[in-house]
Amino acid sequence: MTAIHFVSDCPRIIHGYNFGNVLSPIPQISPYIGKNNGHVHITITLTWTILQNNRLELLANEYFKYKRKYPNIIVTILANEPKELDALRSKNIRSCLCSHNAFLDEHLYTINSEKQKKYDAVINSRMSPYKRIELARDIKNSCLITYFLDPSDQDYARTIVPYVTEDGRGVCKNMNFPQYQNGQWKWLSREDVNDIYAQSRCGVILSPYEGACFASAEYLLCGLPVVTTASIGGRDEFFDKDYVIYTDPDPKSVAEAVDKALALTISPEEIRNRTIEKMHAMRSNYCDMLNNIAKEEGMDINFHEKWGDFFINKMLNNYPGGLENELREALKNAGLRVSFPVIHRLHLYHKLFKEWLRKYKFKYKILR
Repeated sequence: MTAIHFVSDCPRIIHGYNFGNVLSPIPQISPYIGKNNGHVHITITLTWTILQNNRLELLANEYFKYKRKYPNIIVTILANEPKELDALRSKNIRSCLCSHNAFLDEHLYTINSEKQKKYDAVINSRMSPYKRIELARDIKNSCLITYFLDPSDQDYARTIVPYVTEDGRGVCKNMNFPQYQNGQWKWLSREDVNDIYAQSRCGVILSPYEGACFASAEYLLCGLPVVTTASIGGRDEFFDKDYVIYTDPDPKSVAEAVDKALALTISPEEIRNRTIEKMHAMRSNYCDMLNNIAKEEGMDINFHEKWGDFFINKMLNNYPGGLENELREALKNAGLRVSFPVIHRLHLYHKLFKEWLRKYKFKYKILR
């Protein structure tokens, strides 16, 4: 999957996310853009902290490798927190402070006072050990919104959900799982997620590290106070002591922190409005960066005034077919002269052959 968004055709600016790989949009896009398009600027949002293990070194190595190979492609890394920005600049990596939570569309995550409250706490979290969902087991009445990205996530689910296994060994006995129906996990729409937020009294997030975490800002935009453990990655950029309760990472402390959150008297509207103020400040950083890019290219553009022209939720479009298909056409539509290297042609033909073979085998099996 490739996730990018075309911010501007003149100057050429593309926004992307580094899903999985430390600079994944660059190797995906650069061979098609080549060196014959003039300057192409790519701003990259970090989806995972670089302040862990040797990720900063890996990112720096990738950054300068592609800077040498494609000098016309100018990359700016968006840091989710000030410590991340300092780390990037210590390596002389072109960077800007802009949490990816600033790219949530506040009109899509709102307060809905018509829904009745059903849950003391909601957790919107991948089903993965690093999310530490088991720490919520002592909350009296909680709800989980979840998704799976890896087969190992299913193994973790067996330790969390009481009725996934026959022995019922899942530890979260007081947790509701609205997606788990008839032995299957169903996908929730954004409207479904918002309904569950509206039915909850606070949002909980328990991972010790990750990225800025969209869910943490979604809670706030929906007017929910937040219970959180200390973390690395930048999710606390929009937090405020008036409506965020920090807790130690143990089940008893988490349950007590939820009780404290439920006792807060601050209104949902105040939580939402303060969050939007913080989002606007971060968006201003981003637009200042875009203005500077325009100046570098000899243009005088005020991207603050153009925000509504280029902004979309999360600033990404997914291209599940990859660069060989719809994204390559999107690059062409943006006015770029797109090449199609031989190695990428061979990769495409290999993929098409595998897909044909899979369908052929399936048809043959049915006929037999």
